Parts: sequence; C-alpha cells; structure tokens
Amino acid sequence: MALALAAAAFVVAPPQAHGFAEDICYSEGGAPPHNCAPLPQSCPLDDPNGPICGLEAFARYGYTLRQPLGGRSLVHADSTYIIARTVGFSERDAFWIAAYDEATDLGTFAPRDVNGQLVPDAAALTTKDIGGLVRTHFATGGFLFHFLPTMRGPLDPEPDGMRPDVDDPAHEVMLTHVRGWAMAGPGGSAPLCTGGFTDRSADGDYATGAACYADPEPAQINGVYSVETPVAIPFTNVTGEQVISDGVPSSQFDSWIGGDSWNARIGIYIHALGDRISHHACTDAGTISSPSPDRQEFRIDLNKPTCDQGPHAVRHEYETGVDFAGLESEDQTTEAALSMVYDELVEFARIRGTLDAQATMPTTKSALLQGGLLPALEVRYPVERMDAVTEVGCRFGVPAFPGSPACRG
Repeated sequence: MALALAAAAFVVAPPQAHGFAEDICYSEGGAPPHNCAPLPQSCPLDDPNGPICGLEAFARYGYTLRQPLGGRSLVHADSTYIIARTVGFSERDAFWIAAYDEATDLGTFAPRDVNGQLVPDAAALTTKDIGGLVRTHFATGGFLFHFLPTMRGPLDPEPDGMRPDVDDPAHEVMLTHVRGWAMAGPGGSAPLCTGGFTDRSADGDYATGAACYADPEPAQINGVYSVETPVAIPFTNVTGEQVISDGVPSSQFDSWIGGDSWNARIGIYIHALGDRISHHACTDAGTISSPSPDRQEFRIDLNKPTCDQGPHAVRHEYETGVDFAGLESEDQTTEAALSMVYDELVEFARIRGTLDAQATMPTTKSALLQGGLLPALEVRYPVERMDAVTEVGCRFGVPAFPGSPACRG
C-alpha cells in the first residue's frame, strides 16, 4: 500500500494525469535523450496490476515531470505531425496541429533537437501558453482534457473507450464538446466550457448547448480521482468558460492564439481524443452525474480501481518501446489512438478543403500505421525510436519534425 501511504502528498501535488506521456526526455549538457519511463524488463506485458511494477512506474513518471529540459511524446507530437501532413494538411499546418497537441500536456511547446537544444528558429515555432488545459491543473479544469469520463445511467453498459463514439454527446460529453468546438473553427459559435458542460441542448445533452452551463446559474463540478482505491483526491470546479491561460477565457481563444487558432483547436481536440483512449481503462469505468432539482452540481467519479496510479503508470509504459502484440487487447491503446487520430484528421482536412484523396484509401492508412508508425514506436531505445519515426515520415514525403535529423537522400 505504498501508494496509499503517499496519498497525503497528492492533496498538495496531485498525481500525474499523463496520457501518451513524454517518452523522450531530454538530457542536460547536450547528451542524447533518454527514455522517460521505460517498462522494466522484469515487468510483464500482460499484467498492469503488479504492485512492484506499478510503484516503480509511478515513481518514474514523477521523475519525468521534474526533468529541467522536459521532453516530448512521439505519439502526440511526431506521429500527429506525420499523420496530419499525410492526409493533406500543409507542412506548416501539420506542425502547428502537432505543437498544440503536445502543448495541451505541457502548457507551451518549443521544439528541441536530439540533444535537447532549442532549434535555431525556436521563437517562431513556440506555441502560445495554454496552461489552463494542462494535465495537472485541476483548478482550471485542465485535468478534464486528459481524463474524459462518460455520462451514463447505473444500468448502462460501459462505453468502448478504445473506439469512443465521437457522435454521442449524450454520453461522451467532454470529447464531443471539444470536437464540436474544434470543428466550428475560428469565430465559431460553439463554446468551450469547463468539463464540456453546456446548458442542455435541444436534444437533451449537456455537451452541445449554445452556452456554458448556467441553468439558472453556474453549478459546482465536484469530482474524485483515485490514488489507490479507496484513497482518492477531491477536485472542484465551476461551470463556465474554460480557462485557456491566466486571464484568458475560452471566448478569447482565437485572438490569444492568432493566425493558427484553427490548427490549435484541432491539436487540442486530437490530444483529448488520444487521452480518452489512453486512459480508457479508467474513464470507461468512471461516471458523470448531472444536476438534479435537489443537487445543483455535476459529479465526476474517477475513484475506480482501474484509475489507481500504479496500473495507470504501467499502462503508459506499454505505449512506446514494447512489443504491442504482446499486450492484452484492452492495453493496445497506441494502435487504437493512432487509428482514430488518422480518421479524425481526415475529417478535419475534408472540412478545411485540404484532404488528399489518397488518404481515404485503407491501404494508405495501413501502410502509414501498421507498416510504419506502430513498428517505429515499438523500438525500445529513444534515439533509435526517434529516428525510426522520422524515417516513416520521410518515406511518405513528410520532412522531419523540427529538431529531428533531416531526411536522408
């Protein structure tokens, strides 16, 4: 029960809410990068619940957050960039979609080279601050961009978080809410609300209403998130506009971001989608309860055994640097996430008028994912994994992600 004994510390410093966390950690002194949290060789691929492996993984993710130069996720950053470019976005747009995908975890993102040094034109390639969305920011509701539970009744079956229904606002509240906001584009009327909670729509859901929930006034959002069940930490928010950065509500998002606001919207949604899948073992079991006449609050219950920090951390170690085929089907989240990211970026490219018709062919998707990115992400060692992912993009005519070695030939 070592995690439970540590629970008091998390009241001050909440547990890490990683989804496809940084797998590449930059080293100080210009040394090559290292794996942020590799799965120890002694830990099995088919049991995320082992207490020793869980405790070690949990400690490693705490270490990741303390790295002075930070790191990046080859899933959220590089893979998103390669997929976006392949389906038809310009190189520039693909970069900014990926940059804001990564910034949703970090607050801001600036590309670094393989030795952790900022690239020469880093200032021009740095995102605006979106710290209100960061995974550890419970007070702003940022946590809920990374852990997206569903609204369902006591007799409803658990959803399929490996392939969440992006057209089901009655249940997939936060996911469909962020998607609608991203689809609306700059200046669109769709709001971006804390927790995804709007006034009830004409269809009766709380995700697609015209304004953030205030019926007749803003409501409390009260939740619990497991450290090690039954030990959990509480969190509280209030419905209303999502905080983007200090002093920047979501209604000012487009003016705050500037010319790349649509790319940023897409990147934030793609991140939320990836994390919905990454954390599905937890969020499929989690629940949301809506306000009632005698209880004007939304309740979020993530105090579930599948949300415990040990298994949570181990499952992130399953997402890169391992043989994905050796995992249980419910833990093959990297393949599931990249598949849906591909499909959704196709839809966004279609809306933007940039879709490459070749990208709609199953053979293109299969070649890029099953024949390219997934085997590359299985490579255990960090420099070799970065090179393998970059090489996949090069084969598809995608220039290297800023900071990665240039394509050869």
